Amino acid sequence: MRTDLTPLVVPVRFSGGGLTTWATTGALGLEGAFVRCHVFPREGVTVSLQFRLPGPPYPVEAHGTIRETIPPRTLGKEAGFWVEFTDLPARSRQLIEAVVLRRRAMPTPPAPAPPAPTQTPRHDHDEPAGSRRAFTRVASKLRVEWGSAKELLVSWTENISHGGIFVATAAPPMLRETVELDLHLPDGGPPARVVAEVVQRTTETEAKATGRIAGVGLQFVGSNDDFRKRLEACIGALLKK
Repeated sequence: MRTDLTPLVVPVRFSGGGLTTWATTGALGLEGAFVRCHVFPREGVTVSLQFRLPGPPYPVEAHGTIRETIPPRTLGKEAGFWVEFTDLPARSRQLIEAVVLRRRAMPTPPAPAPPAPTQTPRHDHDEPAGSRRAFTRVASKLRVEWGSAKELLVSWTENISHGGIFVATAAPPMLRETVELDLHLPDGGPPARVVAEVVQRTTETEAKATGRIAGVGLQFVGSNDDFRKRLEACIGALLKK
């Protein structure tokens, strides 16, 4: 990771090279960003970006050039692309700088100690040590369907945020695995399709040893405008409860 960028996960919409999609960042700074996704334009392409940051109700805009792409399943690296800003408006610069400085000021949380045998299972699995998250996850119980043509898995979310979800499951996929999710949002519409990457997993054995819940932390890496609009409405409704 480039040293001038700060580890930070926020939603970002990018458009360029004949492709428009929502993904999430892995790092962000005043000179550029790393966008975590699995489908992206080629190196050298100019892209327009809209970041969803905590605070402002409107997208924070920027333009940049893709300097490096990292294909999925590249050993030891996250899939996505590095973009160097070529046009960062003054207001966008101020807002990005504010969220980056706020993230840098946050202390790194210590690794959780194993609970006593009678302790209630922990629900802080969404805040691992060194978390990059800019948005707090909110508790939720939403039906999730995923799997392959041979096997359909049905699970339930434990929490959700603008950048991802935690899904409780006794059979968590492996780290860096990409899954397509059908998320049942509470708006009465059809299941919302989103591509997500496993960024954290807790097996049943690990869950019993640590008092956590077995499952996976998933970061959204591919969706459309409709999904983003419905997700924003869902989170807004959950926060009002």
